[in-house]
Amino acid sequence: MKQFILLLISLLVPSLSWALPPDEAQKMYDQITPSLVAVQYTVDGEFGRRELIGQGVVVGEEGTIIASLALFPTQIPDEQMKDFKIIIPGDEEKELEAVFLGRDERSDLAFLKTRETQKWKALKFVDEPLKVGDQVVSVGLLPKEAGYKAYYTQARVAALLRGPVPHVLTTNEGLAAVGSPVLTADGKPIGLVAYQTGQSMLLNGNNSALQMLNTPPRFFVPARDFLASLADPPKGDPLRLPWLGAPLIGLTTEVAEYYMMKNATAGQVGEVIPQSPAAKAGLKAGDKIIKFNGENLERGDEPDETPRILLRKIRRMKPGEKVVLTVLREKDKPPTDIPVTLEEQPRQANLAKRYYAEDLGLSVRDVVFADTYAKRVAADTKGVVVAFVRPASSAASAGLHMGDLVTEMNKMPVSDLENFKKTYKDFREKSPKEQVVLVVIREQKTEVIKIEPPQ
Repeated sequence: MKQFILLLISLLVPSLSWALPPDEAQKMYDQITPSLVAVQYTVDGEFGRRELIGQGVVVGEEGTIIASLALFPTQIPDEQMKDFKIIIPGDEEKELEAVFLGRDERSDLAFLKTRETQKWKALKFVDEPLKVGDQVVSVGLLPKEAGYKAYYTQARVAALLRGPVPHVLTTNEGLAAVGSPVLTADGKPIGLVAYQTGQSMLLNGNNSALQMLNTPPRFFVPARDFLASLADPPKGDPLRLPWLGAPLIGLTTEVAEYYMMKNATAGQVGEVIPQSPAAKAGLKAGDKIIKFNGENLERGDEPDETPRILLRKIRRMKPGEKVVLTVLREKDKPPTDIPVTLEEQPRQANLAKRYYAEDLGLSVRDVVFADTYAKRVAADTKGVVVAFVRPASSAASAGLHMGDLVTEMNKMPVSDLENFKKTYKDFREKSPKEQVVLVVIREQKTEVIKIEPPQ
């Protein structure tokens, strides 16, 4: 909402036009273009195979590439992402085999690397202070239908936004494609064009060069937000991210007034997950966090952004690190310092193995902590989780839902994915036309789902 309002205001305010002299603009275009590539991979999922292509930027001379995390959403399981390639634009377009180094949720980037060592020109991003009215340029790639031709844009800084992810709003001339580098007027790389509502991060599919130019992106993320990730990128295995185990929320008006914390920069503990680092440290639901490691919390442009800024700061730490949260628990008592030792984040759903029962139109995957916690069942509950239900399939007709936790199949307990897979295959081989009866946990209730096989 905040970005929408600021964007609307910027449209009503006349932009400050400017232009680099043609020779300087051409020089910058020639300087940046060799560091721009297209990133391609295939999603091999329940709906078949589909190629996705997006903007990439060379950050390592040996062949390391960064791209927007929006191109690799966690909704796509890791095991369904295949055939990574780096496309070198030009009259003699080249495709190079690549490996996916991983998602980096600390800075909303993804990292890839060519299989063979390269000698490329890498962009060296810097943290450059900005102010409203500063001139910025951006160079990106046009879509596949335009041959991935590089193009140049220029604008001015319209606003500097604070929040969990800092953003810079530009005037209505706009920027190049999502994931493109942003530079100062003298050529220093200072940010990346951010994914924003209404914009596509794809360079293929239904996108077109005309659409991209008619509605250019307006926001970019300053380099200070991702420099730490460039210095410590993923190396092929999932990142070990830290976990507090206590969702944080903003202070309500009533709570702020009662504790005389109106306009205070603070966050409140919404709940404490049992056996989590927060629980072990003694943090309690309702605690008001007013300091982090002895320092005041950072303020966003909106009051409820403070907790998200704090959680993002914690996400950039390492499992095993200790933090000190200063909390206010009772109105008439002084704040208390609570040391917390961060632990590794539980395994996420995108890392879980999957099995697709194509005839029934359903996919299941291994259970992860988020599943059992959401359903308020024991963390060691056995079974599998429904990860996909094909529309108009037998599973959909029977009323199976994504997220259902399957604990039994045909009166036999389901222990894990391999057990489900073997049991189902054995049953289908012996009884190809009989219904499958599943017992599932849905929203803390147990239900029986009877699925008729397709006739």
